[in-house]
Amino acid sequence: MSRYLRRQEAELEEHDISKELFLGIMMLMLSLGIMILNVTQPVWRVHRHDPQPGDMVVLYMSDSMGLSRDGHTIVSPLNEWEFRRMVGRMVAEPETSLHLFLKGGSRERLVKHASFADSLLSTDQSGQKVRSAVYLHTW
Repeated sequence: MSRYLRRQEAELEEHDISKELFLGIMMLMLSLGIMILNVTQPVWRVHRHDPQPGDMVVLYMSDSMGLSRDGHTIVSPLNEWEFRRMVGRMVAEPETSLHLFLKGGSRERLVKHASFADSLLSTDQSGQKVRSAVYLHTW
């Protein structure tokens, strides 16, 4: 028997299918995980947390901003100073959430207000996040 045939026989005997099976199963699990994430992500994106009775709702229009009841019409106008005072008062009301509806105007202004309100409303004295207090509605 030639050296080549003996080496082929030795390699054939040493071949372990469990390694290939393990790698195949791991690849299958990885593929399924990626598919599950791709399916669930759009569902998360369209989830809306509608305002509850007693929540504060601020509506941003192209020319103004103000308090609203439903996120569609402004009930009373609001300026920058009044917004900051309102958020300051909400600190004492832990059950009240703030909803910011962007129906026009500056997205940067909305983000600035959201970060300001979130820093005051969602953390406790030690800086730990204790609740979701600010909800953005941009659609």
